[in-house]
Amino acid sequence: MGKVIYCNSFDVTFMREAFILVFRFKAPDGYGESAHIVITPEGASVLHEFLEGRLKEYIETYGNIPVGSWRRLNEQKEEDNCTYLT
Repeated sequence: MGKVIYCNSFDVTFMREAFILVFRFKAPDGYGESAHIVITPEGASVLHEFLEGRLKEYIETYGNIPVGSWRRLNEQKEEDNCTYLT
């Protein structure tokens, strides 16, 4: 298995040729890491279908997922360093 990064913030941007998924970890002490994943629009569509199915299974098993604090956290956008992809 490759390096594992716990994600507590993310962003998704796109252009015609690709979707860019940025997963970030930011610790209270300011330490942070990020992973940039680039995927084709077709791959993003398949990922969407797969994740939607897995979320339905999760909810059936464990119940609803409260997302309020995650939404507030992810509304604080950081500047994205993806300019090399444009």
